[in-house]
Amino acid sequence: MTDSAPSPSPIEALLTRRLLVVSGKGGVGRTTVAAALAFAAAARGKRVLVAETLGQGRLGRLLGTREPLGSAIQTIDEHIDAVNMNPTDALREYGLLTLRIEALYKVVFENRPVRAFLAAVPGLYAYSMLGKAWYHTTESRGARPRYDLVILDGPASGHALTMLKIPGSLVTAMPKGPLTQDAQSIFDLLHDPARAAMLVVTLAEELPAREALELVVSMRGQGLPMGPLVVNAVPDASWAAPELTQVLDAAGEPASDPALESTLAGVRALASRRKDAEPILQRLTQAVGLPLVTLPRLFAESMGPAETRALAEAL
Repeated sequence: MTDSAPSPSPIEALLTRRLLVVSGKGGVGRTTVAAALAFAAAARGKRVLVAETLGQGRLGRLLGTREPLGSAIQTIDEHIDAVNMNPTDALREYGLLTLRIEALYKVVFENRPVRAFLAAVPGLYAYSMLGKAWYHTTESRGARPRYDLVILDGPASGHALTMLKIPGSLVTAMPKGPLTQDAQSIFDLLHDPARAAMLVVTLAEELPAREALELVVSMRGQGLPMGPLVVNAVPDASWAAPELTQVLDAAGEPASDPALESTLAGVRALASRRKDAEPILQRLTQAVGLPLVTLPRLFAESMGPAETRALAEAL
């Protein structure tokens, strides 16, 4: 009897998709995880586009650019491109892609009444950014796709859900035409587990973990295919080791040496965080029904490409 081939890890399986949408509560490290995924995919020879939505300049720093990313696609290296999408430029680009002719685009989108109407349509600007990300999954260069993988660094939880609902709403509410054809294609992509996955990022802390569970439930309710739950910045298990606890207990009262006391205080804080994280990690494992991927807490004054690549290796 021969051994069966090992199944791919949750992250390896993710990297075979065409589109990954990364979401989660603000401050949990969505952009960091998106950049790490880009490096992990690039290390496997894939051509990747990382698309940030209304970013504040973090993605560029994580990928190693000298200047913040703009609304034009920027080449990072031979495998990675990146872009910081803003609603106005994304709507213009998506409008041109849909209407094909710039003069027609100007008639439809750039007259004052239409612009006022578009500004009042709930979620339209979010949809334009989703539409731009979808378009890049369809691009080709010669006989092969321009990108093997598009990673959408999406907005925070509630806004991400709104964005992902829009294609289905357009298909249902609008008459047949170019916009609904694209909306149907986007809807089909988002709901195809062979081509897309939603990746929720959280921390091993009470409020982010609770919101992550709610987000997973809501995404499943929409029929969206889920990737693993990524728990970011988890202190290493060694910080809760009995041996370390014994050392800290033996240290007792505050040390007379300020430098030593500062070090002990930092160690105690990390040990406390790890102990607090353990029941949350256990609850997430039991409740979410998804593979759990943990990323280590890094000790760095700021995050740059070296730290991002370390997280890519951890993935």
